[in-house]
Amino acid sequence: MEKTFLFSLFMLYIFYPVNTSRIKIVNNGYEEILIALDPKTSARNRTFVISNLQNVLEDASSILTTSTKGRAYFRSVTFLVPRSWGHIQNWYSRADNSTSFKEAGAALDRKNADIVVTSSRTNDFSYTLHQGGCGRRALRIYLPENQLLENRQKLNGRDFARLWAEFRYGIFPEGGFQDDVKYPEQFRDPDENTNKTTGCRNEPKGLKEDCTGNDVCIKECKDECKVECEVKCKERCEKKCKDEPVVASLADQHLPNSAILFCEGRLSLGPNHDPTSPSKHNLLCNEEGTWFTVLRSPDFKRGRNAAPRHPPDTKVTFRFVREAEAPKVIVAFDVSSEMKSQNRYALSKNAFSHFVTTLLPSGSELSLLTFGGEGNSTSLITPSINITDDQSRISYLESQPLPEEPLDEANTCLDCVLADILELVEGENSSFSSAPIVILLTTTQTLDSERYEEIESGLQQSEILLLAMAFKDDLEPQSLYEVCLKTGNQFIYVEEDPLKDLYRGFLQAINGHNSRQLVAQEHLIRLDEENIFFDFYLDKSVSKQLQVSISGPEFSTSPLEYGNTKLVLPSNRIVMARKREIVPSWDFNILNPQTGVYRLKTKRIMGAKSPVMVSVYGTPNSNEDLISANVWVEIPESKKGNYPIRNATVTAYVHHPHGEGISEITLLDDGFGNTDITQDDGVYSHYFTNFTSTGAYNVYVKISGGFDDAATVLKGPSSDCCGSVFLSSLQSPVGRFLREAGPATFRVTTLSDQDDAYPPAKVTDLRIIKTYDLIASLQWTAVGDDFDTGVASKYELKLFRNRSLIRNRFSNSELYSEIIETTPLAEYGVTLYHVMDIPKLEQGIYYLGIRAVDEAENAGEPSNAVAIFVEGRKPVIQCTDDEPVTEKITSGNSASRNLFSYILIFVIIYIHL
Repeated sequence: MEKTFLFSLFMLYIFYPVNTSRIKIVNNGYEEILIALDPKTSARNRTFVISNLQNVLEDASSILTTSTKGRAYFRSVTFLVPRSWGHIQNWYSRADNSTSFKEAGAALDRKNADIVVTSSRTNDFSYTLHQGGCGRRALRIYLPENQLLENRQKLNGRDFARLWAEFRYGIFPEGGFQDDVKYPEQFRDPDENTNKTTGCRNEPKGLKEDCTGNDVCIKECKDECKVECEVKCKERCEKKCKDEPVVASLADQHLPNSAILFCEGRLSLGPNHDPTSPSKHNLLCNEEGTWFTVLRSPDFKRGRNAAPRHPPDTKVTFRFVREAEAPKVIVAFDVSSEMKSQNRYALSKNAFSHFVTTLLPSGSELSLLTFGGEGNSTSLITPSINITDDQSRISYLESQPLPEEPLDEANTCLDCVLADILELVEGENSSFSSAPIVILLTTTQTLDSERYEEIESGLQQSEILLLAMAFKDDLEPQSLYEVCLKTGNQFIYVEEDPLKDLYRGFLQAINGHNSRQLVAQEHLIRLDEENIFFDFYLDKSVSKQLQVSISGPEFSTSPLEYGNTKLVLPSNRIVMARKREIVPSWDFNILNPQTGVYRLKTKRIMGAKSPVMVSVYGTPNSNEDLISANVWVEIPESKKGNYPIRNATVTAYVHHPHGEGISEITLLDDGFGNTDITQDDGVYSHYFTNFTSTGAYNVYVKISGGFDDAATVLKGPSSDCCGSVFLSSLQSPVGRFLREAGPATFRVTTLSDQDDAYPPAKVTDLRIIKTYDLIASLQWTAVGDDFDTGVASKYELKLFRNRSLIRNRFSNSELYSEIIETTPLAEYGVTLYHVMDIPKLEQGIYYLGIRAVDEAENAGEPSNAVAIFVEGRKPVIQCTDDEPVTEKITSGNSASRNLFSYILIFVIIYIHL
């Protein structure tokens, strides 16, 4: 099966959702929901936030039980409490001596929280950051503190249940958004003069004395009246004209608190689904009701978690854990003979030394394990050493904790070392007060099939955070890669640039502890006796400490001239590098550095060709919102604090297996609804289809702002969040910054044998901008030849009598069709226009749909349906048993009309450019 990958800066799998969340549903109850509280919440507001949030969750649990018809409720919630809040008695009014308040395990990390409470004064509205498509779980929920205080408009249980449904089940809002062209608050049927509200609800219709000739009723059942006699039509209308109560959808963000059911069909107990409503959910979920999307969730699919016979107790259990001040880390080192190959052991020791001296925060506890070789035994080399200052770091490395060379035996039992680590951390004799971060370096991915489920279960139940780095790829099932994927842990394949991958892997493992941010990392050019310059920019958010490290796989041979290696500060002051015998690197360490451009100057020694890598790190300034970049496989995220960054320059570099090259991809935050759901939400996306072979691919991301772009920080959404655009009540320039993230590894096991296997993307914004007597002017955004890349060869525009035919029978059920050829100017993202002759059909409402086709005749999904009123001949109601026959029309003047489309598209595009 051919696979595609969607990269979003936020980055997750297109076919495997990345499971960073630890939430699970057991016997209808959701457990291990993680809520991260904000360190900036004032002392007087902390009690209100906790108490009100608990009340909201308890109300939402009851509402969720009703809305899912007994299938789900909230059972247990964990609050991740900032260490700065102090003792629990200071802010939790219900606390007593029995209230547990332990240190959080490494997996209970702020960056992996399901729900984040923010204290921003400019963010008054909660929202779900939904970066995936229909039915796919979102990344997290943001709850502003202002909605949880006594003197503000409060968040209620229904609001939270709606946010949860989008987060967990992948639905979208059913209400419209103010001034949103794509998802408007109101819409109008083409044959009516009154506006309708976008949403899903039953409207009260009132009693009608006589249904015959009543325009409202006739319109309500006009589809039946087209093919049935007047008597049958009258009977149907009389039934429809009876009083109906207002029943609103839980997914409509504008409707009252009484709305607790999802949108369903006509025969359901819930609100009636209206496929004509231009809601975000209808467009992105092919016009199905939200209830059907919920039922397709992995939580309920194939009858999972069916409603129990007796209603459950929906009371929520709360626990509190305190953020760790500094990480606890176990590094597990493979010392088998396989580490001798390709200089792996020396490179791993280099990266470990760099981790200890440069990356590991002060106050950390470090343990070291080795495994592999004869007997596959696991050895605890150093148990829980405290790293407090530079002297303790050097003293630790001088003690030579790692063997000088790897062993001569090749055996490596991966499941043995994982089982030993779980026992060391979780066993009765464990000395760990909380679960640590585990960094595993291994030459194999193979797990014993008989122990695979045991290891998977152990990692799922533990609060260990595992980051595995493997030197060998393994395409077999039940591998280390697979177990990391299933348990929400991280995996990195160490490939052709091992030192770079190792440095970054160690950094990724601890990046939830407000630790170093990778500003830049590059290999210096290899020129004999030439001056070499490397420039970088340091921004204010990481200006507490600057660290620059110069190293390489053969750095002990001194490939650079030490006396000519210096760092030029923005003030033009020159700093010389620090050289330490125990560490294979030269370093610069500057406290409270200036912001601005720095220049590293050095010179190669004659004949020294070995690679040299420069790594630049900035330590976050507590007085500034941190600009961070995270990349998973399928999502990079660009944020300043909790705020998204708009118009950043984001580039992904995909390293192919076996050294087959690097693909460079520009990621976009355009909100066109294919790869990117919402514009300006900080999620930058792009499909990747350039697969060259099976194996492991690594993704690296570079983000910059304020140089050649107009990058801005969006300080919180308005009340309209989030339609097609993330609107902001306050925007400000982000200033110049650089960040790098990755690697994130994904694996491809099969490739298609087709030369062109990928279709164009789906058009999501087809609309009529103007109708004249016999013509209609259409507009849509161009899609690519392969999803969002290139130019589609043509567009198929078709007219249907029934809107459901667009998504179910697009190929052969149209009444009118037209082929619109494209030009090279019709690239992805360009606004296209077309003028269509309205065909001569019976008077009534018809529906337009369009789809893109590439040169290999791969067709994309049909677009959204657009209603159009045709003022043709009046219909005649026939009282016969014969089915009416409609005439199929193909554009009779295709050549001249397509030529007109070329010219119109060209002119409009030219003006826009």
